Amino acid sequence: MEGVSRKEPFRYVMNQPIDCWLEVPASNTGPGAGKLTEGVMLDLSRSGCKIRSSLNLRFTSGDTKLIIHFQLNEIKLQLEGSVRWGWMFGLGQFQYGVRLDLNDAEEELLLHEIEIWTLAQH
Repeated sequence: MEGVSRKEPFRYVMNQPIDCWLEVPASNTGPGAGKLTEGVMLDLSRSGCKIRSSLNLRFTSGDTKLIIHFQLNEIKLQLEGSVRWGWMFGLGQFQYGVRLDLNDAEEELLLHEIEIWTLAQH
């Protein structure tokens, strides 16, 4: 039997979604630019996350930037990413897949926070 070749890092699914705030950078011209909108994070990995919100980005392509503000443990994180996909999820709710654009320090901090959060869940 061949070994499993995994290209994507593991995703951590939140049993209880984590509250977050979504910020569309003011430099964007789309809806919600420069404002914070409440949302929830449904899963997370070092490369991306799945979020749900009332924010309608009118998603058309992968060039929509988002800054996601959330807290897993003690540290408030603010990570930037690009929306990869999006669709309507129920009445007035939208779900998005976001690829995180992290530098080395942000990735190390996120991995550390995920590790602590995972241990606290057991």
